[in-house]
Amino acid sequence: MTDLNFPAKESRLQWAEFFAGGGMARAGLGDNWKCVLANDFDHIKVKCYAENWGSDDLIPGDIRTVPSTIVPDSLDLAWASTPCQNFSSAGKGEGLLGAASSVFTAWWEIIQKKYVAGTHPKIIVLENVRGLLKSRNGQDFRTVAESFGSSGYHFGVVVVDAIHFLPQSRPRIFLVAIRDDIEIPASLVSDNTVQVWHPDDLVSAIQKLPEIIRQRHVWWRLPTPPAMALTLSDILEHDAAVWHTPEQTQKLLDAMSLINISKVKNVARSNSLVVGTLFRRMRPHEGRMRSFTEIRLDGVAGCLRASDGGSSRQMLIFIEGEAIRTRHMTARESARLMGLSDDYSLPTAKTHAAKVIGDGVAIPVVRFLADSLLTPLALVGNYSALKLS
Repeated sequence: MTDLNFPAKESRLQWAEFFAGGGMARAGLGDNWKCVLANDFDHIKVKCYAENWGSDDLIPGDIRTVPSTIVPDSLDLAWASTPCQNFSSAGKGEGLLGAASSVFTAWWEIIQKKYVAGTHPKIIVLENVRGLLKSRNGQDFRTVAESFGSSGYHFGVVVVDAIHFLPQSRPRIFLVAIRDDIEIPASLVSDNTVQVWHPDDLVSAIQKLPEIIRQRHVWWRLPTPPAMALTLSDILEHDAAVWHTPEQTQKLLDAMSLINISKVKNVARSNSLVVGTLFRRMRPHEGRMRSFTEIRLDGVAGCLRASDGGSSRQMLIFIEGEAIRTRHMTARESARLMGLSDDYSLPTAKTHAAKVIGDGVAIPVVRFLADSLLTPLALVGNYSALKLS
């Protein structure tokens, strides 16, 4: 990659963080970017954000109450990790009509007002769950794409899974938009879809957009994902464990299907220690819904979720021959699965920590996007460029 000439510290790239949560996008972007405004309405997340990043530029409260006039003009980047509950598989499929996810409209009104004034951000990133692509038969994705396309932006979408960087399966879509008056470097544009970043469901969602909107779409080029070096065992807190009782562990095993219990038995035959994850899932059984325990034994955790996101907390299972122990994952272990350093201050209450962590964005993913795409776009003057018409 071409060497980047970063601005001096006093004139770093300026950005705003909407739906900021615990500030994980801020951690991922790093010191070359200066956050000049952060907003979230959840008091638990706001408190956590302030403890880790300070409150000088933090505007607590509902996005509907944030006037566009307090958002700095012509930002280098506006980042929005909008609520995902109504797009998530754990939700009810209400999409943009749902109470949580409908705040996209309120946030976009701020961007729209900046656009009308000619002071809209240079780059916008919208991060959300993959379910947005198919929500309400694609209508919600079309609404989002049309919002960007009609307000002075070209845009591209990539799906990046945290599993490339961390032992957690966490695919997320990132809609990255660039202002029309900015020339896009040819090195950042792909002439074909790369499967790992542009899977079939994304390609299909783009193809279903109206032609006038597809003309504003860009296939972003990202480098090959790195080899993930961590495993689930690497993030464990061995001294902080609170183990389930034997009765609790047996109850979890008894709630397994035959397929899942056979996985446990196969691993037990090796007589070596294997660590996996457990989930409680509601599944149809004999004409009704029943709670099952499901296991994962590939050294990767499932997607972390907030405590109020509709799913139970993730658990760990340790199998060593006939000896089987289980426990809940600690808050610090969950934080490590998001790439947070151990000096990041977490809420004391487990449910509060789960909310901050589960609603966050994986830090190495943000860093990867910043290095590969966002910073080059922000410093576009350093590149020979291709103008999109």
